[in-house]
Amino acid sequence: MSGTNRAAGPQPQRRPASPEEHVPVPELPAAYGTATPVEWDPVEDAPPPAVLGAQRGSLGTQADGMAAIRAVWERAAESDRHRPARPGRLQPRREPRRFAPALLGILVCACLLMFFAWTAAPALWMTMGHSQAGTVQVTTCENGFAPSCTGRFRAADWSKEVHLTGEVDVADLGRELPARTTGPDAHSAYVGGNAGLVLRWAPSMVLFMASAFALVAASGATRLYDGRSKAVGLCWFAAGAVLAVTLAFAW
Repeated sequence: MSGTNRAAGPQPQRRPASPEEHVPVPELPAAYGTATPVEWDPVEDAPPPAVLGAQRGSLGTQADGMAAIRAVWERAAESDRHRPARPGRLQPRREPRRFAPALLGILVCACLLMFFAWTAAPALWMTMGHSQAGTVQVTTCENGFAPSCTGRFRAADWSKEVHLTGEVDVADLGRELPARTTGPDAHSAYVGGNAGLVLRWAPSMVLFMASAFALVAASGATRLYDGRSKAVGLCWFAAGAVLAVTLAFAW
């Protein structure tokens, strides 16, 4: 087959020139002079070291920045160390009280609670109006730091030998004095006015409350980490039960 009959392959098509390609580049006027290319050398055109040092001097070096950050953290830690504990912050756990000292403290505080409650109960009842009036004849009386007198109390329908408290001393031996007591089952009678009754039960109640606080501390209830409020409430419940039982017996 001759070359004239060879199949012709696809010929590339030329893209027509756009109008912008034939726009000539404008030349600068002669008044501005000829444009010359400028070459930049990084070695020769670099600023001197003194200029670089002055530029870095305003911000400081990396070591200066780390020293400033360390100083800020040290001041923050120092202020946090001396700052008082916040209410919501967890307090360090304290060791619970040992069994033997706690048991001994509970027994001592329980005895004090019963003593002060028994001392205050009769006078407290008579101050609140629960009393029977009568007369008492002083039969015996002994001198001392706290004079101890006894007499026979007579009410409307009963009489009984009782211990006398209040404004009575050896000079009243053999005399009949007005007195009051809580009832036929009472073991003591009071001679005097209402002011003396208040002075008999008010100090005893103050000491009773102090013994109740001592019971909470001696039992180690405040040292517990779990169930502390329940333990403190149990101590106060025990103190209230002692006062209620004593008042019931002194009725």
